[in-house]
Amino acid sequence: MGQDAGAVAHPGPRAVPLSRTWWQRRQDMLPYYAYRSAEALVGVLPVGVSYWLGDRVADFLVTTMPGRLEPLRDNMAHVLPKASPRMLNRTVRRNLRNLTHSWIDVMAMSSNRTDLPSRIDIEHLDNYFAARERSGGSGVVMASMHYGSWEAGLAAWNAMGHPMALLAEILRPQELFDRIIGARGNQGVKVIPIDAAAMREGDPHTARRLGAGAMREVLRALKGGVDVAMAIDRDLIGNGVPTPFFCKPAPIPVGVVDIAIRAGAPIVPVIIFREGRRLRGVPFPEIRYSTDAPRDEEVRRVTLELLALFERYIREHPDQWHVLDPIWRS
Repeated sequence: MGQDAGAVAHPGPRAVPLSRTWWQRRQDMLPYYAYRSAEALVGVLPVGVSYWLGDRVADFLVTTMPGRLEPLRDNMAHVLPKASPRMLNRTVRRNLRNLTHSWIDVMAMSSNRTDLPSRIDIEHLDNYFAARERSGGSGVVMASMHYGSWEAGLAAWNAMGHPMALLAEILRPQELFDRIIGARGNQGVKVIPIDAAAMREGDPHTARRLGAGAMREVLRALKGGVDVAMAIDRDLIGNGVPTPFFCKPAPIPVGVVDIAIRAGAPIVPVIIFREGRRLRGVPFPEIRYSTDAPRDEEVRRVTLELLALFERYIREHPDQWHVLDPIWRS
């Protein structure tokens, strides 16, 4: 059937935008398709083979996309100020390899054959139970960082019968975030989402509304006796308070500490170490605070204690500290 002259001379105004929208949508979905493909492989391959393939992916990224890894290299340079360029390169490569192992651990959570509790050794568990006993029924704030395989470790903790929620950044596209939430859900982990991108890009009112909504969920979980894991080493929203970290000011999300004090919840630092194919979880002694002292002063003091503890272990194993965003911004 032919078109009239008007249709040829004046093509529909929606034709090009629709085409671009479709193409952009396909581009936006690429991370989701890549994740699902990798997840399918992880679901059938032995762990050692999956880790080996992850190492090859990491090596490829280090070789082909050095500019994309410059923030990680800069972070490592702050941690290892006396390191030679060669040592920094080796540390970045090992860091990225360990990070691919962490993502493989997350992907494995979707598989019914995953038995996370059998892979983790927990030391000094008495530190957690002492804080829990003192809490009076509230949940515990498990203050941590993006270190080792912290998601797999927390999921293992949850699978061992300790209810836990995780404050997590919403990823794009939504299908990818939903898939990862499903993997965490398989291990019994409740996710409290926070839309950091919308908060950074939106107006102040939108940012406050979204942030307040996430914090209400955290408070509700803590008051209901559920532990909440939150990382303190990455300023997702862009409103971090300048705080000394490796001897230089860095924007630190002190809200992790503030919400714990508001809820009256104990603060227990937790680090998940990667040791080959096994994980080692260490709850450290609770960091006490006074509800009678000015809250801002207590928030800063407790934050400094947490950072001092984390600095020690980041220095020991910088290749296990996975933050790809610049911590110390110019």
